[in-house]
Amino acid sequence: MGSLEEILGKIKSNRAVVASEKTIHEVENPHSLRMKRGFIKKAKEDLIQLYREYRTEIRGRAAFIVVTGDKSDKFAEKAESDFGCFSVNADDFYNDIAEQVPEQLWKGKSSSPSLFDFFLAKFEDRAHEIEIVNFPHLTFESKYKKMIKDQKDLVSLMKTAFNEKIGGEVVGYDAIDKATEKGIEKEYAGRTAAIVLYSKDEGLAKTLTTDLSRITSNVFLVVSGKAEDESLEKKAIGAFKSPTQSNIEKTLVSVKDNLR
Repeated sequence: MGSLEEILGKIKSNRAVVASEKTIHEVENPHSLRMKRGFIKKAKEDLIQLYREYRTEIRGRAAFIVVTGDKSDKFAEKAESDFGCFSVNADDFYNDIAEQVPEQLWKGKSSSPSLFDFFLAKFEDRAHEIEIVNFPHLTFESKYKKMIKDQKDLVSLMKTAFNEKIGGEVVGYDAIDKATEKGIEKEYAGRTAAIVLYSKDEGLAKTLTTDLSRITSNVFLVVSGKAEDESLEKKAIGAFKSPTQSNIEKTLVSVKDNLR
């Protein structure tokens, strides 16, 4: 496995080979055609492995900045656009799975083992994609038996069950994968991959600040805007009513100074 610069160089080279598939119809010589198809197939296979290598490097360099508060999305937006951070909506991990659940399994019904079986199946698909090999089993218990009126109820149930049974760190692994996609596109090769995980769900933010430590010791809490739980500000590395350029810069400097 090489450095990020080396991996990015190989990705660029292999993408050029794959892109040449568009002109494969111009090759008339049968032998040359077979060779070109072979090169393209090999390039596609190499890209899968290179993506994994890049993701592993990003994971090793990850620093999670968990942002909550009613302006958490504004902080994340500016941190990515102005300071080169990777911004990921922490709720998207749950929303992406919830959107795949057929309504006949939950809408206007009480949660059930069959619903949890579907949760588990979709999580296993995502876990395979991002190479989470071992994780606790998601099982239905009586405490999870609740009426589900809408998708908000469904996502709330998922958050509770996933975080209690599997652990909030899965959100971190999902975010690393999403940061990998962004990193490759903007050819990121920095020493620290600052991943801003934002959510207005303060309960989720609390869970993440604890559970993400299973991935890295570099986990920081930020309160951007108003938070219902005022105690969060005492635990935060940065807390402010408005995410200005100056506030964000100071927070990121503090994060950098406290990296382990």
